[in-house]
Amino acid sequence: MDASRFTGSARTMRNLRVTIWITVPCVLLLLFLILARGLTEAWIGLVIVAAFWALIAYRFSGTGTRGLPPQR
Repeated sequence: MDASRFTGSARTMRNLRVTIWITVPCVLLLLFLILARGLTEAWIGLVIVAAFWALIAYRFSGTGTRGLPPQR
């Protein structure tokens, strides 16, 4: 497997778009469960999604649209 398979700018943006497409329905479902069904336990899911995106933001801080630096 090529070491830079997931690190090019196009691939990085593609991976982030896929992550967004996956997390948006999850957040909408969790909000529905909280607001319409009154399940307060669904807040845990929102905290997990927020922590997940915080990790992504931390990993990609300072990279801009150039992608990640070459990986070894």
